[in-house]
Amino acid sequence: MSEVEEKKEVEKAESNVVPVGMKVGSQRTVIAKGDEVIVVETCIKEKENPITGEKDYVIGNEAAELYGDEAVYMLRGGLPGDEEEAELLKIFLTNVAKQYEIPENTYVTYGIPSTEAEEGVNLFKKVISQVPIGWAGKEVWNDSFLAALALPEGLGMLDKTFVVVNLGSSTTDVVAVRKGEIVFSMVTGEVSGDLVDRWIKNEIMNLTRGAVNVDISTAREYKEKYANLKEWKSVKETVQLFEKGQFSFRLDEAVNKPVERYLDALVDFITLEFLPSLAEFNFKAYKVILESEFILTGGMAEIPGLKEKFATKLSEALGFGVKVRSPENPLTASARGALLISQLRVRRE
Repeated sequence: MSEVEEKKEVEKAESNVVPVGMKVGSQRTVIAKGDEVIVVETCIKEKENPITGEKDYVIGNEAAELYGDEAVYMLRGGLPGDEEEAELLKIFLTNVAKQYEIPENTYVTYGIPSTEAEEGVNLFKKVISQVPIGWAGKEVWNDSFLAALALPEGLGMLDKTFVVVNLGSSTTDVVAVRKGEIVFSMVTGEVSGDLVDRWIKNEIMNLTRGAVNVDISTAREYKEKYANLKEWKSVKETVQLFEKGQFSFRLDEAVNKPVERYLDALVDFITLEFLPSLAEFNFKAYKVILESEFILTGGMAEIPGLKEKFATKLSEALGFGVKVRSPENPLTASARGALLISQLRVRRE
């Protein structure tokens, strides 16, 4: 091949680069490419092939549907905690890339949570270096910050000052941003979607005097289907147990009461821990940020009425009106924000 032909081949390869945004969450992984947004359960089930006897893997939504609580969610803290979890993540992402036809010649921007666990970040970076996508380039950003880019202003958010409250399944991440720079962040596992699932499970047991004991995945399904703080409608569930008979209970109470409890814990975390710590760390930033808008994102922000209830409770706690808004489809916002970064990189290159 001549030098001219070689140059043309390189230019052709560069022009075919596909920008991709990806948020690998502890509960769900979201992939954004072009106009397509894919949501996959971040889980895997190892099994043995009955014919060859070799290890086989079922991943994502199929693993969750077929195996329920037996499926392994390898990122309970938002990042791999050890080499074993990192290996499962590599298998998961490799299979996701193949299943959803993510080409190798991609530029991938990944969103990860705020963390002080350097080992988890290093393991994540090691994994993405081994997955056969992102050959044109890859980078890692804070997923809460990326979610803000999914607002109508897009990259214009880089000129603003705001707080992002990222309501994840295993953690809540609160990030203060000033003019495109993360000034301060705090993460807690004491306020999370997983906790709400456990509270729902316990609430159902209380309402049925211990007779009905649902698994966590069923509790989560109830939350995602029935949680509604905008219109609290009476919903009855009836369960027939073989020896104990039939039990009916108010499903709306079992779901919405834990969500209300979660909101109270969230407001306490922001007002009693995050804001005082920010004030101590950087008082000038604290004063500016306190008067800025709060952006609510993450899976729990999908619950109808939760944003409005949060705004009311936070305003009452602080003693003045707080502006709260959310990107459209908060669950996928981080991946869509990440896609913007990848598109920017591809255009520049």
